[in-house]
Amino acid sequence: MATLTLNTAPSISLWSKYLNFADSQKPNHLGWFLVSIVLHATILVPLTFVLVYSLGGYVIPCLAVSMLIFFANIVANMSSASTRVTIGVFYLSLLIHAAILLITVAGL
Repeated sequence: MATLTLNTAPSISLWSKYLNFADSQKPNHLGWFLVSIVLHATILVPLTFVLVYSLGGYVIPCLAVSMLIFFANIVANMSSASTRVTIGVFYLSLLIHAAILLITVAGL
C-alpha cells in the first residue's frame, strides 16, 4: 500500500515579511531617516496638536506622547540603529498618532 504524503509550502509569517522588507531597505536607510523626521516635524506632530486642541481633547497627554514618539524616532535614527529598528519605530509612531487622532475624533 502506498503512503500518502502531504506537501505544503511553508507559510511566511507577517513578521518574516516585515524582516525581509526591512532588510531589503538597507540601501535606503538615509531616505527612511529623512522621511520619518520630516513627516513628524511637519505633519504628524502639528496635525495632532491642532486637531486635539481644536476638538477639545486631552492636549497635554496627547502632545507629550506625540513628542515622545518624535524624539524616539530621532534617537533611533541618530544612534545608527539598523533599518529594521528605524522602520519599526516609524511604523509604531504612525500607529500611535493614528490612535491619538481616532481617540480625539471619537471624543473619548
